[in-house]
Amino acid sequence: MDTSADAGPRFRNCRSPPPKPLLLKQTVLDAIRLGYRHFDTSPRKLKLDYLDLYLIHWPVSSKPGKYKFPIEEDDFLPMDYTAVWSELEECKRLGLAKCIGVSNFSCKKLQHILSIATIPPSVNQVEMSPIWQQRKLKELCKSKGIALIAYSVLGSRVAFWGSHKIMESNILKEIAEAKGKTVAQVSMRWAYEGGVSMVVKSFTKKD
Repeated sequence: MDTSADAGPRFRNCRSPPPKPLLLKQTVLDAIRLGYRHFDTSPRKLKLDYLDLYLIHWPVSSKPGKYKFPIEEDDFLPMDYTAVWSELEECKRLGLAKCIGVSNFSCKKLQHILSIATIPPSVNQVEMSPIWQQRKLKELCKSKGIALIAYSVLGSRVAFWGSHKIMESNILKEIAEAKGKTVAQVSMRWAYEGGVSMVVKSFTKKD
């Protein structure tokens, strides 16, 4: 489990608004039975003393006790990358996390982490899709041996930051029709063939 794991499908157990606890529990159990082994979640839901993967969720800091997202302008604080990353490295040294990484880090921010790191990040988890291909970031991660994990491959249409552009793309629809597949299948295949892992999100077995 990570707080955003090794082999196997990736599952994101988040939704806006959050699901009821019983639904969430059943969904996670169903996902495990189906073979999912990578669960992307938040530390505020966990009561564990070990994680396979521990990530810095965003390259930003906010006032303590403030969990509203998006973060309000007055709540932003300067992020001490050196201090934060050193704490993650300590988690790994102590055996609290098998791997450590980052999420939503641009090329510039990732290079900064690499410049100060004793233990480099194993992962960078970012939004990535056929219409936002993150080519420069992908090449950087590949050159540094950092695994790239994509979220919102289908656009996260139900989230406030989401988009319908992927599922409504005429080009993707044409490709899907020619291949006898769905737009979702084409989009996920694009990521898979690019060597990128995916975090998927669903609350029904059929999806």
